[in-house]
Order: sequence, then structure tokens, then C-alpha cells
Amino acid sequence: MSEESYDAIVIGAGFGGSSCAGLLAKRGLKVLLTEKNNVAGGKAMSLAKNGFRYTAWVVIGAPVDGNLYQVVLDELEVGDLADLVVPEGAGSIYRTPAGKYVRMPKTSSEKLDPGVIFDWLEIPEESRDAALQFFANMTLMPPDQVGGLRGTSFADFVDAAGIPPALHAFIVSLCCDGMFMVPVDTLDAAEAVTSLQAIFTRGGGIFCKGGYGRVAEACCEAVRRYGSEVLMGSRVKRILVEDGRVGGVETDKGTFRAPIVISNAGIQPTVLKLVGAEHFDKSYANYVRDLVPSYALIGHRYFLSRPVTDAPFGVIFSDGSPWTLDRFNRACAGEASRQGVLYYEVPSNYDPEGAPEGKQMLMTGSFCPPDPNLSAEELQAWACVGEEALFGAFPDLEAAIESKDFYTARSVSNATRDSVVPGAGGETIGLGQIVGQCGDQKPSIRAPICGLFYVGCDAGGSGIGTQQALESGMKVADEVERYHRLHRRATS
Repeated sequence: MSEESYDAIVIGAGFGGSSCAGLLAKRGLKVLLTEKNNVAGGKAMSLAKNGFRYTAWVVIGAPVDGNLYQVVLDELEVGDLADLVVPEGAGSIYRTPAGKYVRMPKTSSEKLDPGVIFDWLEIPEESRDAALQFFANMTLMPPDQVGGLRGTSFADFVDAAGIPPALHAFIVSLCCDGMFMVPVDTLDAAEAVTSLQAIFTRGGGIFCKGGYGRVAEACCEAVRRYGSEVLMGSRVKRILVEDGRVGGVETDKGTFRAPIVISNAGIQPTVLKLVGAEHFDKSYANYVRDLVPSYALIGHRYFLSRPVTDAPFGVIFSDGSPWTLDRFNRACAGEASRQGVLYYEVPSNYDPEGAPEGKQMLMTGSFCPPDPNLSAEELQAWACVGEEALFGAFPDLEAAIESKDFYTARSVSNATRDSVVPGAGGETIGLGQIVGQCGDQKPSIRAPICGLFYVGCDAGGSGIGTQQALESGMKVADEVERYHRLHRRATS
């Protein structure tokens, strides 16, 4: 296989890389998709253990209507390989100021009902008109006004509305923290409002049976069906650059040639490690170093002897859950509470084959720094507050635990993104969707080296997690196809 040639090589079979590779293969390019793991999916890969099937960590997709999972699967004609499902009855739990854990009532509507939310959050009657106006203004805000929020933090946008603390916590902790994994006072308001509009009008909470990795695995199968190749368990050592142009990749399984290389390895690992900063202008290399990642998830997978909840997913939060940059920094220094929102997911409650009969697996995730090198003491401090919230919400859970797995930012980094910048690598999403890194200030999908492109959550997309990666995959495929045609015409 050494020195084999392709039209394009894609590094990484995450959602961005696998979808991009599949689309290019369908359009007639000879593609090689390389993946260092033995399974596809990147930060949303699927795992299996002792009869349990699940995504590696908590991943919740949105919106439901018009989601990009189905769009890509349909275009690649592999929809039969990934079974999407929208479970009913999300189990979000509000910890009241009195310390009582109250589950969000079930509603018959697929869309959020403000009246039900206000009752659940104990919003005073005198505050409800203003709260309802806030929902209406945000949900119905026209695109030009949303665009005008670019460069404003979501904290400034929400604070200006003067909504009650419980509703503030609902909007920030339940709807935003897990979607973007950055503190509210750094989150770009336009990015947040666009995504919240999608959830409020098109629903939220879509999953894939067998874990989200099935979507990426289906894209990989599309690459094969359209006559191209997928090389699993193959780590790229470096991207070859010759006279300012990419020439291919060197892997632990040989060297492969192509005039186009598309990296789903993250912009920082791509520039600073796979290519090398010496191949870029110094200012560009410094720009890449200074980009800020999202924060990370830390949590457990609890393998239970019996079911403890009928909820397919949910969050546990309180009025004090929302993260600001200052509170997070003080929490890291041990000067403030590490307690924030806790996300949980129960795969067998939307996928009957997600657990052996009579058993259940409940998986959690909460904020922590993206540093893969946190000490054992720091990891324990972040994990303990998550367990405290979980056992408070589900008092019968602890007695049902047969075993549990612990995952950290190091787990995420080892499986997905190499750590090349101090304190980063274990980020849950990729680059933070913060003020200054969104919209026209997001990194370009084209690198300043001919033939090198970035795909995934670091470039080319917007929105929520895996949807953002798929949007990037689609946009990069379009751009690379155009580039390929021009390059082929110029060299023929």
C-alpha cells in the first residue's frame, strides 16, 4: 500500500471527516480516509461492553426536525445503517433553593411549553409576562438581528432581559452549557440564540441506536461503497509538504500521496504537530496557538443491576449551576464550588438493545478543564460534585451499581485529539464557540498551504456539536470538490 496515490486524503473519521470523505467519494474522487482508532465517530464514537451499547460519553443531538444526521445519511444512501430515534419524556431535574430535586413534567408537545417550564421552575406570577416576552423575543428574533449579536456574549444578552434566576439557570445550564461547553460570559450570543431557536422550534434530543458512532460508521461504509478506501487503526505521523503544497501523509502503515489533505485532527494538532509550525508564517502559527478550546466533560458510566429511571436523558441543575469564566477559574483554584450542571444519558431507555434485559447503564458528564494532565486529586474534586448531584437526584442509584467506568479529559484526548497546546487536548467539542471565534472570525477551512483543509468543529460549521461537525463536512466537501476540479484542469 505504500506510496499509493489518491485525489484526497482525509485524516480522522469523526463526524466531519467521515461525512466529508463519504460525500467526496460519492462525487467521484478517489479518497483515502484514515483513522487512528479501530472505530469511527471521534468524540461521539460508539462503545460496547458486557452487552451494553452506548456513545463513549454523553452526547445529545439537536435540532430534531431537519437534523443533519439524516440529511447526510440520505445523501450518502446509507440511512439503513444508522437508526435515529427521538425519545419522549426528557428527565431534566431542577434542584430548588430548598434543596428538593424536581423533575421536569412530561408534556404532549414536542416543543417546549413555557407555562410548564414556569410552573416547574417556580417562577412567580408577577415575573411570568417578562419571562414569556424573553422567550418570544429570542425565539422569533429575525436573522439580521441575531447576526447583530455577533461579538456580544450570551451573558450580556440574557442579563439585559432581567429574567428570574431559575429561568436564567434553565436557559444557560440546561440549554447552553452542554451545547457549547464554555462559560456563558464568553459564549457568542449569535451562536447561542441561533441554536436555541432551532431547539425551541424544531425540537431537541435526538439519538442513534447503538450510539452516535453508528452515524460515522455509516459514512465510512459509504466511502467503501463508492469505491474509495478506509484505513482504520492507522495513525498519521505527519502531513507531507513540498514547495508550499501538501503531497500526502506518512502513517504507521505507509506513505500515501495526494494533492489534497483534509484534517479532522483539529486545527492546533494539524498545524503545530502534523505539519509543523515551521511550514507556516509565524503570525499564523501564533494565531493557531492562541485559539481557545471548549471545556471538557468528566463523568462515569454506571452499570446497574436494575433500572433506576425511565428518563432517556436529562440534566440536573440549580440556580447556581451556570458557569462564568471567573467562577470557573476560581473553582479550578479551589476558591469556589465546582458544582455545575450534570448531564446524564440512559441508552436503554431509547434503545431496547442498549443494555441486557433487566439492567441499565446511566452515563454522566459535567464540566472540567480540558487539560489531559490534571492530577488525580483535581480529577477527583471535579468528579465528586457530579456524583453528589447524581445521588441526590437518584437516591436509589448507588445501591444498584455493579461496576463503573471513569472518563476524563485524558480519555477524550487519547481517543481523539493530541495535546499540543498546554492545558488543552481533552476538549469536548473543539474550538470554543466564544466571542471572537465564531461567524466570520472562525478559522477558515482552507489553510495557508495549498491543498490543506480543516474539517470538523474547528472550521466551517456552526451550531451544536455533532451537527456543527456535519455542517463542516458538507461545506468542506463542496469546497474541496471545486478545488479538485480546478487543480485537475490546471495539471492536465
